[in-house]
Amino acid sequence: MVNADNLPELFEYFGNIHMHTTHSDGFGSFEDLIDGAVRGGLDYVFVTDHNVFVREEEEGYRQGVLTLVGQEVHDTQRQPTGNHMLCLGVESDVSGQATDPQQLIEAVCQQNALAFLAHPIEEATELFSKCYPWENWEVTDYHGVELWNYLSGFRGYTTSYLRATLVGFFPHLFAEGPLPAMLKKWDELTQERRVVALGGTDVHSVKYNLGPISRRFLSYEESAKALNTHILGSTPFLGPQSNGSYDYRDPNTLHDRNVVLDALRKGNCWLGYDLVGSTEGFRFWAEREGPGSFRDQPHSTDGGGIALMGDSVALTEGMSLDLHVKSPEVADTRILRNGRVVTRGQTSNLTYQVRDAGVYRVEVWKQRWGKPRGWIFSNPIYISKGSPGVS
Repeated sequence: MVNADNLPELFEYFGNIHMHTTHSDGFGSFEDLIDGAVRGGLDYVFVTDHNVFVREEEEGYRQGVLTLVGQEVHDTQRQPTGNHMLCLGVESDVSGQATDPQQLIEAVCQQNALAFLAHPIEEATELFSKCYPWENWEVTDYHGVELWNYLSGFRGYTTSYLRATLVGFFPHLFAEGPLPAMLKKWDELTQERRVVALGGTDVHSVKYNLGPISRRFLSYEESAKALNTHILGSTPFLGPQSNGSYDYRDPNTLHDRNVVLDALRKGNCWLGYDLVGSTEGFRFWAEREGPGSFRDQPHSTDGGGIALMGDSVALTEGMSLDLHVKSPEVADTRILRNGRVVTRGQTSNLTYQVRDAGVYRVEVWKQRWGKPRGWIFSNPIYISKGSPGVS
């Protein structure tokens, strides 16, 4: 049995990232979005309207939900379309740098904010031929990628009008996980450097009509109950101020905003397809046996003998290092090294003794609605060979 008692005290929160409102091309207001978030039980949301920055107007605690505002920036004149970037934690509008992806990344980094490549790989069909992949892979210094874009993941299933209609009414029967090509690309990127993955719903709450039937495709509530990014913070949220008003300058909001950004920065987070079942309580960590610590190692969260997902560990000679996975319930649990499965089991607890350096991550797949669904995708633990302090 995997024992999580040795883990430092951690505070788990989950929320939706990559959301749109009527400030850009969404079909609902901030009030509509938060109503859905409340019904979905979210702790936080990160709203990223296209090329607009409305933090001063909209950021703060709303109905108990930490409401954060970033941007999804892209060059509106670019042909072919693409190169969308999620800019999280920016303090001012960076859309003026949209024409040059590298300059945009640098502008985000200058604000100590985080740049994530949005829906980097997309599938097109004859019905939905227009897509927005990332084109300029030569750029550097972006923080991470949107490993699973919930909305764009449905494109590949719309191969006929009948299937498109079924997707519109029963999306849960189709969503299976990140695109295999995106998982492969992420594994390639992490061989070169640390690249944090998050999940984005890309919710627009689009309203459409099919004859007399009116429906929203992926409402805010549906998205809140579906794909979320779970974070582990070293300090708890302070919560909303007592008067109930929202203000982006409120100290509680600023503190809790930093908790979210810090976890995303470190990669102390995972993608949870919570529609399949709550992923609350998932943990993935490295633990060394015997004396010693990771205190001097870059990106180590604990400073003791524990490293969390997102951390780096130097595997020194004679070190006994185990990877541990604790899942909320029994499912097909896999530990991967450099994109290849090294151990798996139908279990809620899995341990693997590390013998080789590599980039180790976890996938958990769960049977639901007649087929396996990608349930949990962790960020990696980066293990290198060398002396302590070498990343």
